[in-house]
Amino acid sequence: MLTPPLWLDPLPQPRPALRGPLAVDVVVLGAGLCGASAALHLVQEGLRVAVVESRAGAMAASGRNAGFILQGTAERYSRARALMGHERARRVHAWSVENHVRMAEAITKLGISCEYQRRGSLQIGAGPEEEAELLESARMMVEDGFEAEVRQGEALHERYRARGNTVALYLPGDGEVHPARLVRGLLDAAERGGAQIFEGCPATALDASTAGDVRVTTPEGEITAEVAVVALNARVSDLLPYFRDKVDPVRGQMLATAPLPPLFECPIYANHGYDYWRQDPAGRIVLGGWRNLDPEAEVGHAETLHAQIQARMTEFVQSWVPDQTVEITHRWSGIMGFSRDGLPLVGPAPGTPGAVVGAGFTGHGFGFAFLAGAALARLILDGQHPFCDDLSPHRMR
Repeated sequence: MLTPPLWLDPLPQPRPALRGPLAVDVVVLGAGLCGASAALHLVQEGLRVAVVESRAGAMAASGRNAGFILQGTAERYSRARALMGHERARRVHAWSVENHVRMAEAITKLGISCEYQRRGSLQIGAGPEEEAELLESARMMVEDGFEAEVRQGEALHERYRARGNTVALYLPGDGEVHPARLVRGLLDAAERGGAQIFEGCPATALDASTAGDVRVTTPEGEITAEVAVVALNARVSDLLPYFRDKVDPVRGQMLATAPLPPLFECPIYANHGYDYWRQDPAGRIVLGGWRNLDPEAEVGHAETLHAQIQARMTEFVQSWVPDQTVEITHRWSGIMGFSRDGLPLVGPAPGTPGAVVGAGFTGHGFGFAFLAGAALARLILDGQHPFCDDLSPHRMR
């Protein structure tokens, strides 16, 4: 049975919607991690900022994930170097490491209570091909100055070896968080800094064809601004048609259990990243993935359950605790924005001089989106940021 996401139970009450006209310096469309970060960094620089969100902060992908803070892209590092080239892959990976550092600093500085932990992550090989990929990735990461440890033999916990796993890659720098509390904490901080946040308030139209003269229409109001930050991820093409064939909506299935004894010491990725899980501080297993069982069905914007995938996920959780019946307390799904090349799209919006964009995070939003919001703020203020150069939307023209 479909429930609210674990992180959004009970569902948050939205702030009041915009009514009437409003003039600001920057309007931010979308109150997920990227939009919240952009708003916070902009108000810290003294700009007048309005945030427009169709539901409530973190109600979309930013509050529907597993709460992993992982380094790198959706591809293993060896594959990333083959696809992007050595130097670009190294830079992009380094951006994700910086994203985590900056996010952790903000959590501490702002006093956000969001269950943040840094216990590392474990990538488990499911067969000889994936194991070889993990070994090669570990070698390349160390070569490029990143922390990575191979675990095999006695160094790999017996619970994994009993299932036939023989190689895993441990990344000590990775972390985990209560994702909705983090995003909503950032929004609260932005609001304290002067941002005006309007929720239950969809942007029905965006006119950003002229730099310095941007207009956003909502059901009961209109915002004029110098520039718009479009941080809608999977919904980016609703307001920027350029992205219609560049960012695809992909559904991810999730579930959470009642508290269980400690089983997993850190977030885990397996089966080339299609399967992922962790235990939160309360002992609940939070599990997602198995999209590869029916990839054609798991496309679109509907936050629905896939009965067969959920059944397989339930069997998987139960297999770890064979001596008791595991209670599933939450089942939900979320819509991710997958870019066509697997990398985020962050920078000026092509053909739309009055807009910048952060979208297409490809299931790794918490690995890039906080820094993306900060980079977009600097882009607005300074006209340039190297993160936006590396991940510019113009590359997909």
